[in-house]
Amino acid sequence: MQHRTILFTLLILLLSACGGGTVDPNVPPEIVYGEDVCDRCGMIIGDDRFAAALVMEKAANDYEQLLFDDAGEMFAFAGEDNGQSKIVSWFVHDYNSREWLDAQVAWFVVADDLQTPMGFGVAACAHEVEALALAQEWGGEVLTFAQAAEQIDGLEGMDSHGHK
Repeated sequence: MQHRTILFTLLILLLSACGGGTVDPNVPPEIVYGEDVCDRCGMIIGDDRFAAALVMEKAANDYEQLLFDDAGEMFAFAGEDNGQSKIVSWFVHDYNSREWLDAQVAWFVVADDLQTPMGFGVAACAHEVEALALAQEWGGEVLTFAQAAEQIDGLEGMDSHGHK
């Protein structure tokens, strides 16, 4: 009888370890470039300079990560009616370091001449001085998160935490 209890416990542990696991809304996703696809347009995500992600709360403590090939796609998705899901985290890649950033504290460069995967012309930077240099290089402007959200997809009333 004791062997069955031990085997049952091990089986439960094994099955829980193999499951999809829970998404931590404070941790950016891992993207497999050249394989993962954008959750808005369905194109393969190939350029890590422009990758972005949202974490949505589908139900209490049930989160889903959405991937985007372009920060503009992320803002556009956020501006669409996406049911009852609530955005709890916004992530973008830093154009220079290609590391994940909390989008709500990033600086955004919007420039018509900046070639991005979906043509939104948006790049994110960790520091304002880097954004200013990039804006000068590409003839664009530097925006905060709230300004970028409003300008890119009309998300008016968005505060610095990504809430309306």
